[in-house]
Amino acid sequence: MSRVTRPDERLAALVKPALQSITQFQFCGDDCLVLCAGFEDRVLAVLEAAVSRSSAFQVVVITYEPLLPANRLGEIRAVCDREGIRKTEIVYDRMNPAGFGDAFMRQLEGIEGQVFLDVSAMSRLLIVQSLVALRQRTGGFSDCTIAYAEASTYPPSQQEVADALRHAETDPLSSLLLLSSGVFEVMVVPELSSTTVASNQTRLVAFPSFSPEQLTALKNELAPFRCTFIHGVPPRDENRWRTEAIARINRIDLASTDSVCISTFDYRETLDYLLRLYGEHSETERLLVSPTGSKMQAVAVGLFRAIQDDVQIVYPTPREFRAHDDYTRGVRSLYSLPLRAFASVATG
Repeated sequence: MSRVTRPDERLAALVKPALQSITQFQFCGDDCLVLCAGFEDRVLAVLEAAVSRSSAFQVVVITYEPLLPANRLGEIRAVCDREGIRKTEIVYDRMNPAGFGDAFMRQLEGIEGQVFLDVSAMSRLLIVQSLVALRQRTGGFSDCTIAYAEASTYPPSQQEVADALRHAETDPLSSLLLLSSGVFEVMVVPELSSTTVASNQTRLVAFPSFSPEQLTALKNELAPFRCTFIHGVPPRDENRWRTEAIARINRIDLASTDSVCISTFDYRETLDYLLRLYGEHSETERLLVSPTGSKMQAVAVGLFRAIQDDVQIVYPTPREFRAHDDYTRGVRSLYSLPLRAFASVATG
C-alpha cells in the first residue's frame, strides 16, 4: 500500500515558479489589483504600470491605521479618479490586525478575474495575512498573482550602520534607531494561530533585521526552547554587507548551527528551507515563525502558512518608525509571480 504524502511533502516536491521580470502589467476588466497605501516611492509603481495598457479593472486599496501623513493614499485616489478605475478601500489596523483576513475576503466578493496582490508597500504581517486569506477563497491560488516593485535604494547606508555601531559600543545605553524602534506588541492573530495542541517545545524561526528590539521582544515574550535564524542575503553585490551587519547588530554568529543565510529576493529558498525545518522538527516541536525579513521572504512565509495551518505566526509590531524618506527609494524593476501552481497543494 502506497503511503499518502503530507501537504508539506507535496509542497516541497512542487516545481515552484520563479519571479518574472516584466515592464508592464496588463489587467482585464474583471481583474482586481490589491495595493497598500504606504509611504515608499514604489507604492504607485504597479498601478501606474497598469493604467496605460489595461481596461477598466478594479482596485482595492488597503489603508493603514494609525495613519501616517506621508502615506500616499491621496495619490492612489487621484490616479484611480483620473483613469476612471473602480476603487474600494479597507482599513488595516497595525495595532489590532486580527480579523483582517475575513474583511479582506468580503472586499473581493464578486471578483471574477485575476487577483493581483501588490506586496511592494505591505507590512510583512499583512503579506502573510493576505496570502492565507486568498488561499481560503474558492479556487484558492488558481487566480492569484503576486505583483512586486523592487526599490532602487535600500537604506540605511553602510556608513550609517557603521556610525551607529560605533556609537553603541561607546554608549551601551543607546538604542539603534536605523529603521524602526521599539515593539508595540508581539502579535499573535487568531487566523494565523496554530491549529494543533501546543507542544512543550517550541522553535522560533526568526529573520534578524536592523531593528534588534524585534528579536529581543520575541525571545523574551515567547521563551522558545530553540531558535533558528534566517539571515537575508541581498541579490545585488552592493548590498551584501547588510547580512553581516544585521547579524552583528543582533549579536548572532553567522557560523553557528542555528543560522542559515538565504536570498532576500528568491522566495523559493526561504520556502524550501521552512519546509525542511518542518519536515525535521514538526513532530517534536511547534514552529513559531516571525516574518521580519524581506518582502519576498514574507511571501514565502505566507505560502508556507497557507498550506501548513499547524504553524504559528508571530510578529513584533514596531512602535516607532524613522522619517518616511529614510526607507526605500525609487523603483528599479517590476516582477510578477503567478501562484496557480500552488493551488494543487491541499492544506494540512
